[in-house]
Amino acid sequence: MPSPISTNTIDLFFSGMFMRELRFIGLAFLGFAIKVLSSFLNFSTILSHGLSFLVCSVLTLNSASYSMDLAKPPENIITNSLNTTVEKTLSDNLRVKTTTQQLAINNQPIIKNGDDWWLPSWVNPLPDVVSFNVPNPQVPFQTLDVVTLRWRDVNPQEGVYDWSILQKALGQTNNIYVRFLNSDVIHCPIWLSSKYPSLKPFNIGSYQDDFNITSAGFFYPMWHPEFQQEFKKLLQSFKAQNFASHPHLKFFYIPGAWQWGEFNPEVIQPLFVAEGLTPSSLLTWFRGLIDAYVDAFGTINAYKLVYTDQDILYNFNDAVDWEIAIDRNPSGYVVSKGGSTRFGLLAKYNFVATDMPNYGVSVVDIGTGKYMIVDDNAPLIADPKRIIGSETVQFGGSTIPLSSDPALVENQYRMTALKNLQLRVNVLMSTTAEYWNAQPALHTYMLNSLGKHYYDSPDAWADLREAEDVYQQGVHWNLGDHSKWTIRNLERWLIQREVAPDGNTVATNLVTLPVQYNKISYEARRTDHQNGSDYIYFGVDDKFIKGGTNNIQIKVTYLDNNSASWGIQYNAANGNSYKKSSLVSNTNNNQWKTATFAISDAAFINRQNGNMDFRIFNGGQQDLTVRFVRVIKLQPPS
Repeated sequence: MPSPISTNTIDLFFSGMFMRELRFIGLAFLGFAIKVLSSFLNFSTILSHGLSFLVCSVLTLNSASYSMDLAKPPENIITNSLNTTVEKTLSDNLRVKTTTQQLAINNQPIIKNGDDWWLPSWVNPLPDVVSFNVPNPQVPFQTLDVVTLRWRDVNPQEGVYDWSILQKALGQTNNIYVRFLNSDVIHCPIWLSSKYPSLKPFNIGSYQDDFNITSAGFFYPMWHPEFQQEFKKLLQSFKAQNFASHPHLKFFYIPGAWQWGEFNPEVIQPLFVAEGLTPSSLLTWFRGLIDAYVDAFGTINAYKLVYTDQDILYNFNDAVDWEIAIDRNPSGYVVSKGGSTRFGLLAKYNFVATDMPNYGVSVVDIGTGKYMIVDDNAPLIADPKRIIGSETVQFGGSTIPLSSDPALVENQYRMTALKNLQLRVNVLMSTTAEYWNAQPALHTYMLNSLGKHYYDSPDAWADLREAEDVYQQGVHWNLGDHSKWTIRNLERWLIQREVAPDGNTVATNLVTLPVQYNKISYEARRTDHQNGSDYIYFGVDDKFIKGGTNNIQIKVTYLDNNSASWGIQYNAANGNSYKKSSLVSNTNNNQWKTATFAISDAAFINRQNGNMDFRIFNGGQQDLTVRFVRVIKLQPPS
C-alpha cells in the first residue's frame, strides 16, 4: 500500500486579480474562518493527519481554480483542482500541510466546469509506469528506458555473441525494457543466409524500422528448422548471462516478429497454406518458440516476457477453419506459461480490445446490452508482477488522426486514457511528451492510477457511452454470431446498469471522429423521463467498498442543458437505502460540468433496485445527461 504522503500543491478558488488578492486576506482570518465553518465541514481527513487547524477560502460564483507547485514560480499552473492544500512554515525544520477535501458550504455540491481529475493528496504514482520516447521534464521521476537490439548486432559471427549493448544499459541507473528485432533480413546476421541457402525470406511490405531505416520488408520464416536452431542457440547465450534476473530489466518484448516486432499469425497464414502446413503446425511452432523464451528467462522471470499481440479471434481472410483452430491459443499459451502482454492502438478505443478473456476482459450480454467485464482474479491482472503494457504513440498521424474540433481532440485523449485504465494497464510505453503534456490534468490522473488494483486504488469509475466494435462483429459473424457488437461503457470497479422500471437510460451525445474503425460513438447516457425512467443506477464493486461507514466523494460529469434540480440517493450506514444528497440546480448554459458530492456515511451494501448502491435522480421533471461518474476514497486503504 502507498504511504499517505501529501503532495506539494496549493489549489485556490479565486478568479481574476481581485480574487487572487483575497486569498491572502482569507489566510489572515484563520481563527474566524474556523469558527464559522466548523459546524458545516467534515474534518475527518484533517484529524487523521493529526492537524488542529483549517484554512479554507471558497468563492463559488463563476470561480476558477488553480493548482500551483509551491516550489515553482506562480506561472507554472499545470492542473485544475478543487482541493485546497496550504503549507505553513512553523520553523526552519517543520512544514505542516493542511488538506481540505473539496469542502462545500452547508454540504452543497461543488460545481466545476468540465472534467475534474482531482485525487486525494495521499495518492502517489507507482514507479516506472510511463516510458517516454525521449525524457519528459514534466514527469522527471518516470525514467523507464527502452533498449532496441538487433540479432545481427548480438550475433555478428556464427557462434560469437556480443551482449555489450545490453550489459551497458543494465549498468545504468534507470530500469529498461527491451525490443528485440529478430526476423527482418536487415536485423538478422549476414552469415545466416550463406550458411542456410534454403532459408528464403518472404515480403510483407516496406516500413520504417525502429532505427529509422527503410526496410524493404523481407522477413525470414521463423518456423524454418534451421532458423529455429540458430535462434535457440542465441537464447541459450542470453540464458548463460543470467540477464533475466537483473533487477534493471523490467521486461522483454517477444517473439520479435514482424514489422516493429509486432507479432500477428495472420501475416504468415498464407505461407503455411502454401507449404501445405496446418493450423496445428503453426501452434506447435509457436509454443516451441515461447518455451525457448521461457527456458532462457526461467519460470521465476517469465512474467518479464511481454507478448506483442492481442488476445483475439483472427480473421485469416475469412478462412473459418483457421479461425476456429487457432482461436485464442497463442495469447492463452503465453499467459499459461507465466508471460505478460502489451496492447497496441488503444487510441482506437472502440476497436478490437474489448473481448479478451485470456487477458481477463470478457464481453458479456447483460439485459439488452453488451458490457466489458474485467476479472480482477484473472492471472494477468491478479499478479502485480505481470506487465499489462500499452503503446500510445500515433496521435496525429494517418493511423490516429486528430479531430479538427478541440473538444473532440480532448475527448480522444480522455477516452484513450480511460481505456488504458479500464484494461488495468500498468505500463504506458513509447509515449511522447507532446501527447502527455497536451492534457496535463488528465495525464497526471492517469499517472496516479496506472498499475493500481482494487485494494490500493483511490477511486472507482464508470464512463457512460456506447460504440460498435466492428472488428469483433466481423470475426464473430464468421462463427455464426450475427448480433451487433455495440459495447456499453468503460468501467473500473463501478458499474452502471439498466434497472427496470425506473432506471432505463438512452445513449446520447453522438461523437464522430476521422479515425478508421473508431468513427462513431455515443459519449453519454441520459435518463428517459418520458418513459418513466428518472434514475441512473450504479453499483460499487464489493471488493472496493462494501459496508461500514465510508467517507467518500462522488463526482458526476453532466451536461447542464436544462433547468433540472437533481441529486444522488445512496446506501447510507444508518440503513437508509435511498438517503438523499443536496441538489444541484442546472443553469441551462449547455456546458459540461462536474458536481462533487461529499458523503461521509456511505455503506454501499447493494440495497437499491437491481442490487445497486446509489442512483442519480434527475429531479422528476426533466432528463439529465451524464457521461462520467467517480467514487473517491478520501482516506488511504488500510
